[in-house]
Amino acid sequence: MVFSLDFVSYEKSVPEILGRAGLASLIKDQTKIILKPNLTINRPAPCTTPAEFVEQVIKFCQKHSNAEIFIAEGSGGCDTRICFQELGYNDLAEKYGVKLVDLNREVRIEKQSFLLPAIVFTGFFINLPVLKEHHEWILSCAMKNNFGLYLSKEAVTNPFFDFWSKRDLHQGGAHKAIWDLNLCRPADFVLVDASVGQRGHVLSGEPCDPPLKKLFAGIDNLEVDREAAPYLGLNPTTIPYLNFS
Repeated sequence: MVFSLDFVSYEKSVPEILGRAGLASLIKDQTKIILKPNLTINRPAPCTTPAEFVEQVIKFCQKHSNAEIFIAEGSGGCDTRICFQELGYNDLAEKYGVKLVDLNREVRIEKQSFLLPAIVFTGFFINLPVLKEHHEWILSCAMKNNFGLYLSKEAVTNPFFDFWSKRDLHQGGAHKAIWDLNLCRPADFVLVDASVGQRGHVLSGEPCDPPLKKLFAGIDNLEVDREAAPYLGLNPTTIPYLNFS
């Protein structure tokens, strides 16, 4: 089941939809919670997940669980540490006592044909994407956000390679790669920030005008993406990675 809510403000709307979606009961006995925003590059929302949005998720989690909280991302367009610094995540981590994890620098384990960060398999995994069009793969939302877990093979084995590269996944078969990554590590919970939305290019697109003013929540990346896509005027049946089986 996918929950949707008309957006008013992060402070009001985020705890409301998390409450409706039952996150409190899902996290009450957890010892580790991993929050995965979309910080693909050091550009502000709606290109990336805003720290103000994540802040309300942290507050909700700390209210309903004693779990240790991590914010984990592996940026694809620049050094993740630059995104953390310039997009307000360093301040957020300090304010709430949570830990920042650069997935591009984490120890990796083999999962099917992928080498993925071990840490994302050690706790309750909450996916926090923004809703955007993608100039190559049509939609960037919950399933596409798992790209942050990946690191190109050259970057894993060659310390002189661009260590944030995801280029392997951009070279043909990307829709299948998105699907396979989500089979390897599906989210335990998803909350999509579609308060604004972005059209056109995934990095340099324009904010939706008027803003979409929606939030979506659920426990399945695929179901959430299918629910959210039409708000960008996209037909889920035409997006290949939403239709594999």
